Amino acid sequence: MLSSRQEYQMMYEAEGQLWWYKILHEKILNAITSKFAGKKNIKILDAGCGTGGLMQLLIKQGYVNIEGFDFSDDAVDFCKERKLNVQKIDITDFNTEFADASFDVIINNDVLYQFKDEVIVRALKNLERKLKPDGILISNNNAFQIFYGTHDLAVGGMKRFTISDFEKYLLTTNLKIIRHTYWSLLLSPLILLVRLLQQFQLKFNLIDRAAIRSDVSVPVNFVNNALYKIVKLEEQLFRRGIFGSSLFLIMVKK
Repeated sequence: MLSSRQEYQMMYEAEGQLWWYKILHEKILNAITSKFAGKKNIKILDAGCGTGGLMQLLIKQGYVNIEGFDFSDDAVDFCKERKLNVQKIDITDFNTEFADASFDVIINNDVLYQFKDEVIVRALKNLERKLKPDGILISNNNAFQIFYGTHDLAVGGMKRFTISDFEKYLLTTNLKIIRHTYWSLLLSPLILLVRLLQQFQLKFNLIDRAAIRSDVSVPVNFVNNALYKIVKLEEQLFRRGIFGSSLFLIMVKK
């Protein structure tokens, strides 16, 4: 298995190119612009910012009040290389950081899979507390246990989610889901085939677990472009995806 530093190096190099990141970042940008139109001075927090690719994109789009945090030293180091305003903070315990109700937008992508249910609820309550009454919480998460594979092992994933999981998590919060969609529906047969093969290999010890790595790598250009175009077609065909390997949510305070 690759070290944390190696995994974050792969993320750092792939974020601006890989079809999956490009789709996700466009979804987030669309959610922000739909809510706040041309307002570029809104306060944005990337909670679990990884190596800062999304923050860098938002800055290029003209947003000027962006902060981030991650619990990984390696992730924070890569963000510092990008000269981003990022701190090392634990998402499950950051009561003393940031003022309450201080952010218009909070983004939390592919972080919660690392935690047990009770910790996820605590993390969501922390994020809710920092969100302004008219703000939005955007979160992308890995979806459906059937897609479990070597990527989950490589990144320390404990679980994959459905919308019903989040509906339960939010019962004890003041957050509500205003939009959700599963995505990569059209690519699901291919992704599922690969993951089922991986599950078979893992079950019968046909994979060297010491050599497992995440899926964060950029394929050759024509493949990468084709995958991107397929998912963009999916977005045109379906207002809300009913199945896919990722779950995208937008939440507000009640």
